[in-house]
Amino acid sequence: MHETGTIISTHDNKAVIQLDRGDKCDGCNVCHAFGESKMQLEALNNIGASVGDWVNVIIEPQDVVKNSMLIFIFPLLMMLVGYFVAVRFIPPYSEGIGIFGAFAALALAFMAIKITDKRRHADDVNPAIIVDYAQTFTSPKG
Repeated sequence: MHETGTIISTHDNKAVIQLDRGDKCDGCNVCHAFGESKMQLEALNNIGASVGDWVNVIIEPQDVVKNSMLIFIFPLLMMLVGYFVAVRFIPPYSEGIGIFGAFAALALAFMAIKITDKRRHADDVNPAIIVDYAQTFTSPKG
């Protein structure tokens, strides 16, 4: 996946890039749910770009799919497992206990995601890499 954005901060060999919503974002309102119409992404800055530079960023498709599964599918699966485990093994084996189990499993899923994210940052694993400076394109008037 290729994205283009503006560097808003740098630290060591990393940069925070503000990405504008592009054509790929049509139909997705996740940014609006968080009150933003722009996304921020941390990427490796191997080219030495500085704040204000407009750059191209590449993210491997398998990393996008893997992270999407972790964020969206894993918590849902954990809720289902939590519900059925609680209904099956915790007396009085009722729907209320199942709902409690589902929310407990959801909390565990979010804790696992947070631990995974911290470990990824500690290992300095970053799927996004700045590949080059973006070219400015001007549209013809008329």
